[in-house]
Amino acid sequence: MPAHSETPRQRESRPAARSGTYASPRFWLLPLLVLLLLGGAGTALYIGGLGSPGDHLKHFPVAVVNEDRGATPADGGSPQNLGQNITDQMQQGFSESDEIDLRVLSPDEAEEQLRKGQIHAAVLIPESFSADALGLVSGALSDTEVTRPSITVYTNPQAGPLASSLATSAVDPALERANTGLGEQLTAAAQAAQGEARAEQQRELGELGLPAQVQQQVAPTVDGTSADLLRAPISVTTTAYETPPEGTALGMGAFFYSVLLMVVGVSGSVAIHFLVDSRLGVAPVEMGPRFALGPRLQPARWKTYLIKWGIVVLGALPTAGLMMWVASAVGMPIPHGGWFFLTTWLSIVTVSAVTTALITLFGSIGMVLSLIYVVFMGLPAASGVVPLEALPGFFTFIARAEPLYHMTTANRAVLYFDAQADAGLQSGIIGMLILILIAVALALVFAVLYDRMFGRRRAELVPASVEA
Repeated sequence: MPAHSETPRQRESRPAARSGTYASPRFWLLPLLVLLLLGGAGTALYIGGLGSPGDHLKHFPVAVVNEDRGATPADGGSPQNLGQNITDQMQQGFSESDEIDLRVLSPDEAEEQLRKGQIHAAVLIPESFSADALGLVSGALSDTEVTRPSITVYTNPQAGPLASSLATSAVDPALERANTGLGEQLTAAAQAAQGEARAEQQRELGELGLPAQVQQQVAPTVDGTSADLLRAPISVTTTAYETPPEGTALGMGAFFYSVLLMVVGVSGSVAIHFLVDSRLGVAPVEMGPRFALGPRLQPARWKTYLIKWGIVVLGALPTAGLMMWVASAVGMPIPHGGWFFLTTWLSIVTVSAVTTALITLFGSIGMVLSLIYVVFMGLPAASGVVPLEALPGFFTFIARAEPLYHMTTANRAVLYFDAQADAGLQSGIIGMLILILIAVALALVFAVLYDRMFGRRRAELVPASVEA
């Protein structure tokens, strides 16, 4: 048989061709480059994004609530509101940079924003703060029972455990400075009161004719314990506003569930891509020892995209129900089941729309791009581990274009914040719908262009000599 009439199977079976393929640098370098790309990009994005959240704080939302009614010193001086002084000091200190967005709120406003996850901590100064603080001065010179002034820091672990830690790390130094400043003020006041009390008592005792040594012994003094209390008068208590219920992974459950939905969406879309292409005769799929390849139908690319994504759209309905049932069975609390079913289904559909669109636009390399864009870029930007206000600027910029960010926002609002629209449910759903619209539009437009420029999709056998 002439050489030009060799069948592809005969050409593949020639030892020279096989050895040439294995010897080709492309055969070995391309897989290596894929691994290097995934390893390097994944490390840079994931570790680089989450490694130092405290160094990237920007407009981190924290509230201060001053309920202090003020008080008048025992010596009859002018009324003082020490809580307002601390509030002013905190505002002045945090205004020097844009790291902390300190919001001076009323108790009702602070409670509302904590319930919606809009602030990560709230500093509460109680009504009796000034009275308790000034009472330490008179108590230090007598046997009067005193109450230590207190401040409570309410954290919001349901908005993210790490966010609560970052909030307390930011607030604690400010409260420590306030404690030191108030301690100096009270110590000076106690020393002045001690001097006045001694002078008055010595005058009275002198009129009785008592010796100066006796006068000195009975004069009021601030003892060591009282002095220590005056130097650090404020008692700071940190507590969770609402403790995450059992089964929520300490408030991380919504993020973990969203990551699971992302994995299902990406891996399911890739598997369906291969299965559908095999049925359409575009590429074989290996099943154990067999290769399966359907008849060469040469479908339009836009139809292929809609078929693949449509399978996920329909298949995600029972999948969402199954995932919710299993999650509930293993102990995850699921309030607002209808909303949670919607966000679960929409999350899978969104990830699939994006993943399948990238495969349609870029072919097999689209699977690699999906890992980089949806997974490696999405995980840090999701705000599930590190809040958006503590991420490098790059991730803050891309977050709204990441499916996982909107998935986490919507799922967290349903699970932890009573499915309130302005707690993230509305913005999360709208964000996912916009990403679906963009992905579907790009996939269909480029699919039509590819068909017109390069023809319909079909399986092609590349000779081994060309590969080599």
